[in-house]
Amino acid sequence: MIRPRGLGDEAGEIRGRGQFRVPSQDLHQITFMNILAPQLANHLDTPEDLQRLIESDEILSNAVLHDENISNLQAKSFSASEVRFEKINATEAKLEKTGFSDVELLNCNLVATTMPESSWRRTLVKDSRCSGLQLQTSVLKDVTFANCRLNLANFRFAKLKDVCFKGCVLDEADFYSAELENVEFQNCSLDKVEFSGSKLKHVDLRTSDILGITGISGLAGATIDSIQLIALAPLLAQELKLTIKDEE
Repeated sequence: MIRPRGLGDEAGEIRGRGQFRVPSQDLHQITFMNILAPQLANHLDTPEDLQRLIESDEILSNAVLHDENISNLQAKSFSASEVRFEKINATEAKLEKTGFSDVELLNCNLVATTMPESSWRRTLVKDSRCSGLQLQTSVLKDVTFANCRLNLANFRFAKLKDVCFKGCVLDEADFYSAELENVEFQNCSLDKVEFSGSKLKHVDLRTSDILGITGISGLAGATIDSIQLIALAPLLAQELKLTIKDEE
């Protein structure tokens, strides 16, 4: 596992369209993040029977729900605003076109939960199991994933803007043809993550393990540090079909 150290005097900047950016020393404090946190009321209602509320096809708002089981539930266009979900088991639930606004998901089980074409705004997902979470073709704005397992998560063709992944495992996650703008991966594992065809703008990878990333050309527009650049050299050479041969 690569754990990038602080930038030294040797770090330079690679400029040019479609290039990785390696910040020079005077830019080592650069940050792209300005994420809006969920805004919840001080006093929230405590309704029960989340499955019934979802199936009622009404907007769930100003509520806190905990210790509910909606695994394998199938529903479309469920919307929640100013809601805190705690210890919700949504394993293998199919919740297409879900709309979240000012929502917190804490200690939830979203393993293999299918939520394509969803819209998440000002949403926090913390300490949750999200392996195999399906968010393809979704739009995420002002979203934070903190201490989550997101291995095998599907973000294909999704649009992520102002999103932060903190301390997450994203091994074998799929960002194929996704659009990422102002996205930061803080201390994450990105082994075998797919970035082929993705479009990146202001994406910070400097504190994460990126050695096993696939679709290396899709990282154009990302920021890495000099140590990561050296580690990626073999993958870059392979992508560019370079022949490396020392003089005999």
